Amino acid sequence: MIKPTAFSSPMLRPNAAPASSAVTPKEQLSAGPVQERRGLAAAQGFGRVDSFEPSAVLNRCPLPPPAAAPAPQQSAGSGVPSANDKRPAGDNRSAAQIVDDTPVLKNLGRQKDIKFEQLCKQTGVDPKLDLKDPKQNADGVYRLAKVLEFIDSAKASTGGDRSNKVQGGVGDGNIEGITRSGDARHGTEAGMVKDFAEQGYKFLDKHQLPTTKDTHVKADGSNKDNFQWAMGEAGKALWFVPGLSNVLTGVGNSEGGFKGVLEGAATGYLNTLKGAAEGVIGSITKGRANPAGMLFGAYTGALANTEAAPQPVKDIASML
Repeated sequence: MIKPTAFSSPMLRPNAAPASSAVTPKEQLSAGPVQERRGLAAAQGFGRVDSFEPSAVLNRCPLPPPAAAPAPQQSAGSGVPSANDKRPAGDNRSAAQIVDDTPVLKNLGRQKDIKFEQLCKQTGVDPKLDLKDPKQNADGVYRLAKVLEFIDSAKASTGGDRSNKVQGGVGDGNIEGITRSGDARHGTEAGMVKDFAEQGYKFLDKHQLPTTKDTHVKADGSNKDNFQWAMGEAGKALWFVPGLSNVLTGVGNSEGGFKGVLEGAATGYLNTLKGAAEGVIGSITKGRANPAGMLFGAYTGALANTEAAPQPVKDIASML
């Protein structure tokens, strides 16, 4: 009997291996069972050399190309007119064509507070020449058109939209706010034109109408005539009578004219009915489904929906 030694077993001899399973030096230095590694390499489509040659692996699985550097962000223009504005590239219109393409410039009056000559000096237009004169500075007319369009499309003094004057960011093509004597009321488009003529581009810092205490100026920046002004003031004084107050206020805020007066009155009346109906429903849901409770609810609901009522009064009425 031959006593087995540590090297008797072929599995324990470092240079011995089954003939059917030749092991390369690289496989000997790799971790894990040889057959397991070979099976994984075959399953992944690699040969023996592929499994262990870094260059072969990289050729089969190339690294993704580096991501392209993002294009620099183009800063969007603020839309505020500038003294350096010129016709864009490709715009070869004459001064006359620019005037015809810009309703607000074409319709601009020459009342005293429009200060036309000062407007021309601010924008580089030659005031001695007609706007459509072939010798007129076309870039200056372009700048004047941009200023007027900017003012014509301004938001209300509160920052809200003037949906009856501005559609899709474009004004109605009419500078409003001039009185019959040619004065420009503060807080109107005409007032902004006057301020620009006197102060220049630094005045165009906000795209909205200035605030004003002039009671002849409506929320949309247009003028009230004397009749509208009187109706609006009466509506303010009678705020505690919701129906009457809303009708008078509606007339005061109307577009004027017979049709406008009727539409304004109807709007005020419907607002009162809406508030009263909401008040009645509220009284029922709060358990006051009796004639007195419903009348009280109708009044408080209408009062909460009265435009001329003080805001604290409307807040309290809406909670009752």
